[in-house]
Formats: sequence, C-alpha cells, structure tokens
Amino acid sequence: MEKEKALEIWDILFGKDTLWVQDCFGTWMYREDYGDTEKKRVRPGNTKEYKYGWEIDHIRPKSDFGENADSDLLNNYEIMQWSNNRTKGNDYPQFEINDVKYKVVKCDICGNKGLKGYGIVNSEGKRIDWKGRNNKYFTRNK
Repeated sequence: MEKEKALEIWDILFGKDTLWVQDCFGTWMYREDYGDTEKKRVRPGNTKEYKYGWEIDHIRPKSDFGENADSDLLNNYEIMQWSNNRTKGNDYPQFEINDVKYKVVKCDICGNKGLKGYGIVNSEGKRIDWKGRNNKYFTRNK
C-alpha cells in the first residue's frame, strides 16, 4: 500500500496529530515510520532505541479471496507494527504473536451493518483490533 493511503487510514483511526500509538498487541509505532523496518528512534520517556515502523495488515489474508475477489476491504485492515505483521503472516484463522494465541473472526460490528470485515480476538475471546476496541468501522468498503 502506498504511504499516502496508509497515513490516511492512520489519521482516520488515531488522528493526524497523533504520532505514537500501540498496535493491537501493545507494540509501539510511530506515524512517520510507515513501511520502515530499519529506522530506530527513542520514544519519549524512554532511553533505548527501537524500530517503530508499521504496516497495514490484511486481518484475513488477501490470498483467501482469490484473484477476482475484492480483498482490500477497509474493514479488513489493521495497522500493525511491522515485525508483528510479518510474524502473523498469512496464518488464518489462528496465529501467535510473542507466544500468545489469537484468532481471526468475522467482524460482528461492521457485519451487522451489512459490511464485510474481520477482527482479531485474544485467547479469552476479547476483540483487540481497532474496530473491537473503538466499536467503530468504515462505512464504505473501498
């Protein structure tokens, strides 16, 4: 995804002036580091440098939708720290991040509105994705 589109999604979810956020697994990300897996920064209040780059994850893998299907549904996106996104990979419906098990589920929040989308639940079944945490969803799919 192009950086401009990714930043647009960030701005909608977190606000244009929000520079630091945690992904659904609690890993910090920095707004300007979209797609950057190498740059290190010191987060305010810390002393050690880390890589805070992030990517747009397809909660349910694009490969599940076939060549002709529209897999780029906005409600299937999750902003995720790059190493968490790559660890998750295309594992579906279950995956692990830092030895914790998660599961991909159909989004009941946007699904009740007739929209397609997916979410992530932790091992207790609690929604941790942005839609579940904020009880929000994109009202359009593209």
